[in-house]
Amino acid sequence: MPEQKTSATPAASASVPSPSSPPADAAVPDAGPRAVWPAVREARRERRERLLAPLVAVAGPPPQQGHVTWVGDLQQGDGGKGAMADRLAAFHQITARVQGGDNAGHTTVFDDAEGRSRTVKSHLLPSGVRHPHVLGVIGNGVLVNPETLAREVAELDAVIPSLRRRLVVSDRAHLVLPLHREVDGRQERERGSADAIGTTRRGIGPANVSKTNRIGVRVGDLRDPDLLRRRIEQNVRFFGLPEDRTEAELAWLDRHRELVLSLAGDSVALLDAAVDAGYSVVLEGAQGPMLDIEHGVYPYVTTSPTAFYSVTSGSGLDGARVGHRVGVLKAYQTMVGNGPFVTEDGSALGERLRSSGEEFGTTTGRSRRCGWLDLVHARWAVGLNRYTGVVVTKLDVLDDFEHIGVCVSYRPAGGGHGEFRPDNAYLAQCEPVYAWLPGWRRPTRNVRRWEELPVQARDFLRYIADYLGVEVAAAGVGPAQRDLVLAPGSGLARLMSPPHRPDGPAHPGGRRGPAGALPARPGRTPAG
Repeated sequence: MPEQKTSATPAASASVPSPSSPPADAAVPDAGPRAVWPAVREARRERRERLLAPLVAVAGPPPQQGHVTWVGDLQQGDGGKGAMADRLAAFHQITARVQGGDNAGHTTVFDDAEGRSRTVKSHLLPSGVRHPHVLGVIGNGVLVNPETLAREVAELDAVIPSLRRRLVVSDRAHLVLPLHREVDGRQERERGSADAIGTTRRGIGPANVSKTNRIGVRVGDLRDPDLLRRRIEQNVRFFGLPEDRTEAELAWLDRHRELVLSLAGDSVALLDAAVDAGYSVVLEGAQGPMLDIEHGVYPYVTTSPTAFYSVTSGSGLDGARVGHRVGVLKAYQTMVGNGPFVTEDGSALGERLRSSGEEFGTTTGRSRRCGWLDLVHARWAVGLNRYTGVVVTKLDVLDDFEHIGVCVSYRPAGGGHGEFRPDNAYLAQCEPVYAWLPGWRRPTRNVRRWEELPVQARDFLRYIADYLGVEVAAAGVGPAQRDLVLAPGSGLARLMSPPHRPDGPAHPGGRRGPAGALPARPGRTPAG
């Protein structure tokens, strides 16, 4: 049957403008379609300067060479990312948390201006924000408990100079509410001991459920009372809570509203503009790849991304802009919570590692499960996250061992040599195959130079690097900032070396130029 042609009705024709000409009331530039571009670029430049003004006030002009660094984990997440991010922050101008929530505890130990040892334990504040030239950012991928944020700001305000002036919380970050914590605890109880995940009961899972169900409450929503009430009512109904719970949640939020909004900002635009301008950013992860919601050992995972892709989703930055991927690897294996653990030792070895390494969770205080280092698992993590360098932490915990075990293969039920697979049933039936290396039987806590490490310790680190196929760039020999031994010539050693300045001592962040100056941004076509 031939196609019939129909004509539009007069009413339809009148309501749809012709594509061949602009509407009658459109503002048409006098000098052609590109005439408005200079004014657009100037408006964009002014917005960018306003956006970067707090960063310029804190950090000064950009460094001689900007870089973006991500600090991740090769294990379950207890390797010491916080301490490493704190050390690296001295050579960056922004430190940013990109995922997780207050279920992650990060500990840093440092000497203050008077030489006194300080220990800072945080759950939301990005590690390294203690450095006075660094701006702290809590990115859009972080789940923010306003009560935890208020408590940390109040507790650390006296320890960290001008903290409130140097902290930005993404207005797109989702909030963790009291109802989320209640539901989290209820779910763990209902699972029973056999099926319990072992969550921290901080409400992270239910908060992510609200987020993906599009009923989440974001930081920016605190500006709109009507929207806020609707969102709370939706959550109360969704989780099957009593209707009167709405007023209690709103009252709780109201107590923290002023502080949260005083810190709120567009972190995505800020980070993008900062990197474009040449500032250096260190991005801090939480947990480890084994707990990743997509690639971890499901269901014994967290409900947030923990692998490298969390950088893009949790900060808005293109992952290709991250030039350094620093992975922390504890010299032995630990885990908090339930799930498979191939090298776990339930005897005297596990207790010895737990005691010597002070292996208790920062968030919950729970004893960590311990065992020998699992390089099979670590090699899988390297393949997933493509680290540019690995830092082996807590090397000093192994100082007194005569022999050190390293898992180099799995023996599955059917025999042979197995690889790591993030599959609960498979890992549960695997047995570790160990290689045994000689211990060094000497203290390493006060070692500051690579060549001063015992030969056996360096052989241990070289063995790890050869197995993983990535350089071991440093070793941690204690919890303090100074307890890091850099491998000469490693990428991390170059990253943490302040540039030489002929006009005076180098600033840790490598600043240059007059205070407040910003470089000209490279020209672009219309998008600028």
